[in-house]
Amino acid sequence: MINGDRVKQVRELRGFTQTELATRIGANQSTITYVESGRLQPSEALMDKIVFQTGFPLSFFQIAHPTNFPMGSSLLFRAKSAMRVREHVLVHRYAETLFECAEKLLQRFRSVPVRLPHLENETPAMAASITRHALGLSPSAPIPDLIYATEKAGVFVLPLPIELDNVDAFSLRIGTNLASPLIVTMQQQFGDRFRFSVAHELGHLVMHQAIAGSVAKVEKEAHQFAGALLLPEDAMREELVPPVTLASLAALKPRWKVSMQSMIMRASDLQIVTARQKKYLFQQMSARGIRKREPAHLDIAIEKPRWLRQMAERLYGTPIDYHAFARDSDLPQSFLEECIEFWRVNNQQQSAQAPVTKFRENMRKVP
Repeated sequence: MINGDRVKQVRELRGFTQTELATRIGANQSTITYVESGRLQPSEALMDKIVFQTGFPLSFFQIAHPTNFPMGSSLLFRAKSAMRVREHVLVHRYAETLFECAEKLLQRFRSVPVRLPHLENETPAMAASITRHALGLSPSAPIPDLIYATEKAGVFVLPLPIELDNVDAFSLRIGTNLASPLIVTMQQQFGDRFRFSVAHELGHLVMHQAIAGSVAKVEKEAHQFAGALLLPEDAMREELVPPVTLASLAALKPRWKVSMQSMIMRASDLQIVTARQKKYLFQQMSARGIRKREPAHLDIAIEKPRWLRQMAERLYGTPIDYHAFARDSDLPQSFLEECIEFWRVNNQQQSAQAPVTKFRENMRKVP
């Protein structure tokens, strides 16, 4: 018995429209519509073509309905602003498919208690302070590894090996009573940006249980939360001593693992610098050509999400036996290898130059 929802899931994961998939398998678009809606059970010959074109095993299409994986407020915010429809669908399907695999692994381990607060009526600064305490972090010291602290607090960080211009990460709550927090991260080249993206999504999880207010307001609050979480006020008032210069910011970056631009914004929020001084600092960065790409010698290593890989290693050995992993999860081996092996890379230079894996390459090569 073929599940039409699975056909739609894989089609959208592959980035095909119904017409594109129909053309590739020599069928009518209406046939794909009927299959996906459950009004038509495809023939064996038709399924063989779908399996060949998508690279997913037949067993995947025979699994019951996908896990309920909502868009989540954070992704919806971005969908309303900068994301194209295809990007939105692709990211959601990628995360849905990988999370379903992770969920199967999680069932074989003891759950980690969630220690992330719900603080809808607090200011971003206070919410960040309370969150630091909940995560067992010092109130005023740099966070040495934000991903480790986040996962230790019961937040599952799910890395996707895709890069998009308009979204670095999104977050949602899933499961019974939406009790399980999840952050989905995209491929990124710079560790400071990655840390800020995760901190931003923690802000959404802590403060925004439901969509309320404009996209701009909600995003601003999450940005303020991230700044306060990564750069606590008391510490910044001690360290960002006027006059704040690019040289002083560069000296602080390796220890706080936050971009110079984020420190400028935080100094502005705390009124350590005036609006005019902030504008001057950004002008100086632009004049030196470091606005988009800060000096390479100040690069921060990208922190690695650990849960998914560690569970796979515990169950399938080191190195991971991807053949057995793929068999048990009913997923393409190349898909699993791409999603897990890419994130072994732990510095921005390798990350930016990492080769395209077989699964992504096949997405372009299928005739």
